[in-house]
Amino acid sequence: MNEFLGSAAALVSVGGSPAPVLHVLREHQPAHVWYFCSTDSRAKADEIQAALDWHPQARFIEVERFEELGPCYRELRRKIPEILSETKVNPREVLVDYTGGTKTMSAALILATTEWFDRFSYVGGEQRERGGLGITIDGKERVRYQTNPWSDLAIREIERAQDLWAGCQFETAERVLRSVVPRVPNPRRFESVANVADAMAARHRLDFKEAVRGLGPVQKTLPSLFDGHNNHGFINFTSECLEVCVACSKDTASKEFLRELLDNTLRTAGQNRFEDAAARLYRAMEMQGQLWLTEATEGLFINGRCKPENIGKIPVQLQRLEFWKSDREGECIDLSLEQAFWALHALGDKRVDKVIEDIKTSNVNRKILSRWRQATEKRNTSILAHGVSPVGEEGFTQMKQIATEFLGFELQREANPVKPLDPRWLIAAT
Repeated sequence: MNEFLGSAAALVSVGGSPAPVLHVLREHQPAHVWYFCSTDSRAKADEIQAALDWHPQARFIEVERFEELGPCYRELRRKIPEILSETKVNPREVLVDYTGGTKTMSAALILATTEWFDRFSYVGGEQRERGGLGITIDGKERVRYQTNPWSDLAIREIERAQDLWAGCQFETAERVLRSVVPRVPNPRRFESVANVADAMAARHRLDFKEAVRGLGPVQKTLPSLFDGHNNHGFINFTSECLEVCVACSKDTASKEFLRELLDNTLRTAGQNRFEDAAARLYRAMEMQGQLWLTEATEGLFINGRCKPENIGKIPVQLQRLEFWKSDREGECIDLSLEQAFWALHALGDKRVDKVIEDIKTSNVNRKILSRWRQATEKRNTSILAHGVSPVGEEGFTQMKQIATEFLGFELQREANPVKPLDPRWLIAAT
């Protein structure tokens, strides 16, 4: 147990025989000793300190109600930060020995110190009084060292990463997971999940090519990483994500891209980022019109644009529209959100009837009566578009209702959700 030697400080619980505490202190000879004792055992702590043949700096954490877990825990939580601040001792160089004191004091000591320290010890022995059931016989002590299981298994970091992942804060989740790779027993799993978190961050910011670059190598290594053990859906999830991102990494819009954009809209709204969510939903509404127009014109329009060489092939119904002519001869024709729907209407496409009927609704005293235009205008005058008025939750909800009613969007749940981070992806079965 060489990694435990050379501790700069020892935090020890005191009570019962002083011999075990003296044994562990003499073995390490720390420069600082912090005694956790009851009012009654304070004298024993002084006795231990006086028996040491070097002169460590001593601190005393005394509790009166030493048989009550709450008071013991609270006092430790109050004093440990003060002592660390005063002594400037690195928490990684502190050994916590929970041999002495009442069972309650030992329990409180372990509960309170797992947040700061990674080194623990308990002094047992090869021989005990009362047929092996009593205290360790002096001179027969044996120190049992152990590490902090919360630290070894990265319990707190996993829980934090879960919360961050659930809130679509994938970049931060990735950093948390990667920070513990050097000290966990299965670092390759942590690295793999961190890499997936990084790819999910790219997916969430709609950088699908970067997501594909991240997911591809991970997917190839996962079968050997789990080596026949239950992967709890991690491999399927990674494969599904890769499939979605590959489909969305093309240069033209698609049904898959539209669905992912809607899913991204829901995830973004779940973060209460309603301005960003409205911008995504507006683009999804526009993309739906563009996809229908591509279909209706047999590919003359791609992403709402007709190239100059195809302008002569456009149906005559579209050539009659007022907005049809390009300002300059030889340019592409780009259609706006509403123009794409008007073009589809001119071609007799029944899928846009609800939109056009609503847009035709008359204005009264300059008040917009069209529900479609009320929703889209709120986005167009928003901070992330052309104005300074926030969309807010109410405006986004209005857009959702319109998009659902007029375009048939499914906006109650994601079609391809990001699976919650499962701790079993990280912790190998024993």
